[in-house]
Amino acid sequence: MNRLDRIQRISGALRVVLLVATVFLMGAVLLALMVPGQDWVTLGNGALNELRDSGAIGPGVMAAIAAPFILILALGIFWLQRLLGEYQRGNFFTDGSMRCYIWLVWLKAASFVYGIIWPLLLRSLSSTLDSADTSVTIEAGTLVELIVLLVIVHLLKAAQQIHDENKAFV
Repeated sequence: MNRLDRIQRISGALRVVLLVATVFLMGAVLLALMVPGQDWVTLGNGALNELRDSGAIGPGVMAAIAAPFILILALGIFWLQRLLGEYQRGNFFTDGSMRCYIWLVWLKAASFVYGIIWPLLLRSLSSTLDSADTSVTIEAGTLVELIVLLVIVHLLKAAQQIHDENKAFV
């Protein structure tokens, strides 16, 4: 088995593992949304569950606040399994894999932004939460990671365009 075959097989196996893990993860999120009083699955830092348990919000509002994270997670899983599918077919530096990279990085950016907005939404729903529980935190490492990912994807896209131009020229 050569290296390419091994990478393709590993990508296929990781794709299956990702899809199985997704089923369990979505089950855990549904459990967190549907079963009040459980404490082994929390959304965010636990403040959302605390609001629901105190009766300050209902399951509908809880689901509405968690929906952006759930949507970002679902889209991230979709694009990651699609990227692994590209790898499984041996397409490493193609338009399809580049589209996956771009989506994954922008989803990371959207998650970062909603992570900043999340505590403000929680604070507006209830004044009973401690301000420490709902403080806005911007982690410098995550911000740097996001900027680096954006730069890498931009460079990969530019390199792919140069490669495509060179290939068309020859």
